[in-house]
Amino acid sequence: MSGTETGPGSRVQSLRTAAAVALWIEAAGLAAAGVAYGVHAFSLPQPMFAIGLAIFAVCIAVGLAFAGRGLRRGARWSVSAAVTWQALLTLAGVSLVQSRPAVGLPAAAVGAAIGVLVIVASRDVVAPRG
Repeated sequence: MSGTETGPGSRVQSLRTAAAVALWIEAAGLAAAGVAYGVHAFSLPQPMFAIGLAIFAVCIAVGLAFAGRGLRRGARWSVSAAVTWQALLTLAGVSLVQSRPAVGLPAAAVGAAIGVLVIVASRDVVAPRG
């Protein structure tokens, strides 16, 4: 095995599956945050900001779920979506390190780790064809 086969038991497919599962876990977390913001909005005197955050989080969660599905299937578009999200997560984590290191460090580490996993898992998808 050279590591580039795309059969169900290959290393590349295993990496793609791991990256997709990581994206799905992030999507589930964002969806839960969206639901929490939505529920919290009902207790606020002016709920529009919380409702906006809830809708935003749920929309990003849906996008991440589709990106995970696409990554699992080897779709080229999903790589850019997944890497962009991981870059944003990593940068947000880095900016949070000074004010809330307990939140910023894990966010930056998770974003960087999953970003690297996505890039490694998608090498054969984004390789130039010639």
